[in-house]
Amino acid sequence: MASYESHIEQAKKNIVFLSQTYSINSNFWDWQITISFYIGVHILNAHLAKSADLHYRTHEAVKNAINPYNPLALHNIPEDIYLSYAKLEGLSRRSRYLCHDDYSNKGTNAFFTYEKHFAKAVKALDKIILYFNIKYDLNINDIEIICPELALARYLSIFKVKS
Repeated sequence: MASYESHIEQAKKNIVFLSQTYSINSNFWDWQITISFYIGVHILNAHLAKSADLHYRTHEAVKNAINPYNPLALHNIPEDIYLSYAKLEGLSRRSRYLCHDDYSNKGTNAFFTYEKHFAKAVKALDKIILYFNIKYDLNINDIEIICPELALARYLSIFKVKS
């Protein structure tokens, strides 16, 4: 199974790819959200590998292991970080399957992905990276992206929005 270092290396490769996608076409919001989610996936898997030598094959298993509401979770994380990860997962599902990002919404319409959804994904990923930057000294800083929806955001720590 992949080590902590391997997961961090993959997350950093995905960060480079995310920051380069706007040079191809800045309107691929669905792919940018999916890349953002997989950055989060690798950071959380790195955490589980480092903290307990745990290696999971499903997104659900990872969520169960880190869930602060699960009394059996041995490696839970703060509630706001967990909720950010869950938000990223929901947005990624929306972009990949055109379903609503809220699991409880059983609508039959196609739910497309727009810039506002990418902005939500960036906010969630920013929290996750900041938390694990502090916890593990990941040295992930200043990720440049283009997202006009975030142009006035003053609360992002890791992401730098280019205009």
